[in-house]
Amino acid sequence: PRGVGFLAVRRDLMERLRPRLEPPDWSSPLSVARQLEFGEANVAARVGVSWAIGEYRSYGPDAVRVRLAELGAAGRMVLADLPGWAVVEQAGEPSAITTLVPTDGADPQAVRDWLLTRRRILTTYVAVQRAPLELSAPRLRISPHVDTTAGDLETFAEALIAATAATA
Repeated sequence: PRGVGFLAVRRDLMERLRPRLEPPDWSSPLSVARQLEFGEANVAARVGVSWAIGEYRSYGPDAVRVRLAELGAAGRMVLADLPGWAVVEQAGEPSAITTLVPTDGADPQAVRDWLLTRRRILTTYVAVQRAPLELSAPRLRISPHVDTTAGDLETFAEALIAATAATA
C-alpha cells in the first residue's frame, strides 16, 4: 500500500549504528532500530506488507516478476487504442504498472475519483508535483496485482471509457 515500507538491515550493521541525536533525558533508552520505528505505527499496513512478502517468497521472485510483466503487456495492449488516452510505457516494459496520459482533455483526478466511487476501481492520480522535472501534465496509473485476469483488464478499459465520458 502507498506510504508503507520497510527497512531491512543486516544485524551486524544495525549493531554498529549510532544515533545522530541522543534521545531526551526523559525518554527511555531506545536502540537505533527502535528509534527508526519511533512514533505511531500503522500496524494493519505492516501486517499487510508482511503477508505480501510471505506470498512473494512462496511464489518466488522470478514467477512474480514474469506474471507482473505479463499483466503489464496485457494491460497496455488492452488500453493502447482506448479513445482519449495514451499509454506511456513501452509494450515490453517488464512491469505491471501502466501510466495513461489524457489526449482529449480528460481530468485524471476526476476520472480516478469516479472510478473509485462508482466502480470501486482503485487507480493512482499522478500530479505534476509528484515529478515536476518529468511531468508536464497529470496522469492516471494502474497497477494490477498478480491475481488480475484478462477480464479484469477489459472491465477496467470499459470503466475508463465510462469515467472519461461521465467526467467530461
